[in-house]
Amino acid sequence: MTPPDHSKIINKTAKKVFGPYGIKQKGKSRIWLDDHGWYTTIIEFQPFSGRQGTTLNVGVNFNWQEQAYFSFDICYRQDVDFVEYTENEDHFSKEVEQLCEIALNKALEYIENLQNTHKAKAFILNHLYTSENIWGSYHKGTICGLTNDLIEQNHYYQKLLQENHPGEWLNELKEQVQLLMTNSDHKFKEKIVAIIKKQGF
Repeated sequence: MTPPDHSKIINKTAKKVFGPYGIKQKGKSRIWLDDHGWYTTIIEFQPFSGRQGTTLNVGVNFNWQEQAYFSFDICYRQDVDFVEYTENEDHFSKEVEQLCEIALNKALEYIENLQNTHKAKAFILNHLYTSENIWGSYHKGTICGLTNDLIEQNHYYQKLLQENHPGEWLNELKEQVQLLMTNSDHKFKEKIVAIIKKQGF
């Protein structure tokens, strides 16, 4: 299926802005990925049903949880207006380029804050997650484990284990956490690295 004209303009503009930074398009979609191994910054030019144009979502997906999809674990929708395509290609390209610059600056900000696990620890612990007691506890417990803070790792993982949700996914997550908690420091890191290596979009 041939993408509509405005999608071609979005991807052409994004390639020009993101290409020098190694940020790659996901297939032929309007999603761009900045992969750093243990996390991936996701840039999405989100369409609206019945309208031609885009808004912008940017966020981080932590790759230390096995899943067949990406999630915006940190940040998400950007504070920008919907950019409408009115068949004026030059005007639309300029507006999309501004969105690309916003997305690029956000991606570079994540690189700065997540450049290593010790610097990332403060960034991750200070973030308030949408599902704070479940996914927030998982991410916080995991970064504590990776930085040898076993007391705090146990604190956050225990918080997660006390949560309830009707979905089977939480039971699976709890089983994974329980297995991680039984590992030694060395084995814990090996297990997290193994999970990260399985991931990929």
